[in-house]
Amino acid sequence: MICVFGASGNTGGAAAAYLLKNGKKVRAVARHREKLDVLAKAGAECFVGDLEDKGLVREALAGAEAAYLLVPPNMATDDFRAYQDRVAETLASGVETAGVRYVALLSSVGAQHDQGTGPIVGLHRFEERLKKIRGLNALFVRAGMFMENIFMSMATIKTQGLYGSPLPADAPIPFIAASDIGKYAGDRLDRLDFTGTTVVHLVGPKAVTCNDVVAALGQSVGKSIRYAQVPLDQLEKGMVQAGLNPAVVSVFMEMYRGAGKGLLAPESGGVVVQAPTAIDTWAKRVFAPAY
Repeated sequence: MICVFGASGNTGGAAAAYLLKNGKKVRAVARHREKLDVLAKAGAECFVGDLEDKGLVREALAGAEAAYLLVPPNMATDDFRAYQDRVAETLASGVETAGVRYVALLSSVGAQHDQGTGPIVGLHRFEERLKKIRGLNALFVRAGMFMENIFMSMATIKTQGLYGSPLPADAPIPFIAASDIGKYAGDRLDRLDFTGTTVVHLVGPKAVTCNDVVAALGQSVGKSIRYAQVPLDQLEKGMVQAGLNPAVVSVFMEMYRGAGKGLLAPESGGVVVQAPTAIDTWAKRVFAPAY
């Protein structure tokens, strides 16, 4: 049996669906029962609760041979790093207690660094915690930037024909479709073909720029969309005005500054795997229907 945490999300849902399609017994874990209905109909056993709940995690992992692990985003927390550490420890302790032999962790490009990358530092610490579990076979899927992050700008794209971010317009970015991450993790958990600690940097078929992104988005909806680089101080002010905790915002500002320093990239000499979905394909299949 394979336990999939975050099964109602973009990557966890894809991983669970892939495993079920391949005949695996899946235990799907998420915070809201209604979001698990599709997986339940496909045969998944469903657990509902919060990943900070040690009892829930232990119960969900009982009898599991393998697990898909992640730290769900929580922008409402007062201390983002402390939240990440709590979830990581709860999951890692659960894996130890249950004697789970294989895990695939959703990590991120840049997780090789122990500082300077904002929330990705939390994933670095999660990786280090899992390395300490004796006999565990751990696959760290250091994924690129989710194409789905573009949806955060949907309002301005619709009303102003504008997509903005703090990244330079012509800087190459390792974008990846979230479904590709889930399918890749699902495939590796299906085959259980990794031993010890294995690190894979999972990115799209090619690096793209923000100029490439707006071109693909515009073509998919038949409208002109332009790109604007947003200064970091303006972005920070906007996030605070939107109601986000300033302490949480500061963590993400560190990530953006780290990206500007080249820290959000695959580790030098590391294994890089290219997923199949290109930005123009994603724009047609995912963005355009949502638009």
